[in-house]
Amino acid sequence: MEQFSLFVDGKDVDTGKYEYFPYSDQTILDFKKTYQVITKLKKGETPEDADKYVYAKYCVGDNELNKKAIEAAYKASKIMRDMPVAKRRKILCDVHKNLVTNKDKIIKLLAIEGHPKKLSQWEYEAMERAFCKTTLDMFKHSVWEEAGTIGREKVYLVRKADGVVVLVPPKNAAASNSLSAAYCFLAGNAIIVKAPLKAPVATIFVWKNIVGKALKDNGAPDGLMNIVIGNSKIIMDEWLENPKVNDIFFFGESENGLEISKRAHNYNKKAILELSGNDNMFVWDGCDIEGAANSALDAFLGSTQICMLPKNIIVHERVYDDFKNLYLKKISELEFGLPSSEKTYFTPVVKMKECQEFLEDALYKGGRLLCGGKKVDHTGTPNDRGLYFQPTLVEIETDNPEMFNMKLVREENFFPVIPIIKVKSSKKTKKEADKEIFDKMLEIAQKNEYGLRASAWVKSAYYTRQFMKHIDNCALFRINSRHVAFSLYLPGQGGVGKTGGPYGEASYLVQKTTHLQGISLTR
Repeated sequence: MEQFSLFVDGKDVDTGKYEYFPYSDQTILDFKKTYQVITKLKKGETPEDADKYVYAKYCVGDNELNKKAIEAAYKASKIMRDMPVAKRRKILCDVHKNLVTNKDKIIKLLAIEGHPKKLSQWEYEAMERAFCKTTLDMFKHSVWEEAGTIGREKVYLVRKADGVVVLVPPKNAAASNSLSAAYCFLAGNAIIVKAPLKAPVATIFVWKNIVGKALKDNGAPDGLMNIVIGNSKIIMDEWLENPKVNDIFFFGESENGLEISKRAHNYNKKAILELSGNDNMFVWDGCDIEGAANSALDAFLGSTQICMLPKNIIVHERVYDDFKNLYLKKISELEFGLPSSEKTYFTPVVKMKECQEFLEDALYKGGRLLCGGKKVDHTGTPNDRGLYFQPTLVEIETDNPEMFNMKLVREENFFPVIPIIKVKSSKKTKKEADKEIFDKMLEIAQKNEYGLRASAWVKSAYYTRQFMKHIDNCALFRINSRHVAFSLYLPGQGGVGKTGGPYGEASYLVQKTTHLQGISLTR
């Protein structure tokens, strides 16, 4: 059984208080036995078969440890500001090197936590791509930029570190999403990471063995990176009230995140939000149907329990039937299984009650069930007590007056129930019909209260420009490429509306955790 300690002020911390993390496969296969073993371990007993069911023992801290982390981070942030930008960049280069070296271990840990191999590999790709040299160089130049010279005056634009950044990653993908915050080091910040209480092992490993090693190898001060685990409310209250904390980087549901943002504002702190998503994917006439259908399959990755997946598939009526038929065929080929399996696409559904409520609401308001709709076990066999849900597609047409009242369209669906919207026109000529269909697609986009990602599959040069010009309520817009792909230069995160709050945008963490200062130097 592996053991994971916390990390504060450059030192491993064993708090003497422990929780136990089971193998996700065993939890699915024999939930009762797995938690019997954990219960005995918590009582101080050591069952003979404990190692078969439990992967790790990890420490849990309290608010006193959290306060020590804040003090350590504050002191380190003052030292870090004097480190040259080139050396800070070297830290992130080494993060990339350590990621590559530990690829297999990271994917293994994610699978143990319950992420199917396909999902784990995608998460690793996101981490590795974010720290490639090309993107690092772009960010390095943005930290200290010479804007121009006027006579004897030189003007600089400089990003100055905010100080202490605290991070609450999402429970569903904590390791991969949290790592983006390492960019705060490039500007000279310190960080405290609150690993999820129930699934922290991959997050602890990534921050200690990937980031921590890079910091140590480059002579970064102790306290620059800290890892805590504990009661979320107590830790957050301390962060909000403590004057030595500057930025609160929060992943979570919109309602909770926006409330934290309000409280942070009252304490004169910056909130960086990564909240719920309800991404639109548009399919236009004449596009690459095969590519679009493959991209739309990602809607079901990990049972749709990832915020940046396509959650509404919006299709031009002239290609609707071809797209739908191909999409249904591809959906039918997706496989259930245990997280450790190479072919598994799905995970147990956390919000099963809401899953069924959203489906029933959509069908009651005129949606038509095309496939799925049942609870199943890990083999895909229908089972009323199953932890999984079949990939479910609900057909909706734009002449349905109830469309925008459907929870499935209006709210984030964090389960494998996806609306496919047929956008229809009453016009006779192709030009008039296309304009009406585009206007309806734009209306769907504009009524979306969230704004993480959007994507479009379109061949027409004219409508490519129209999509680029008019789709503005998202942080990232991809055209003719995988909705969940990652590109050099571009951030993987960010959002507007209920996704990023009133100051939301594409989330470059170097900018988000700094403030811009103009400097004039006359010689």
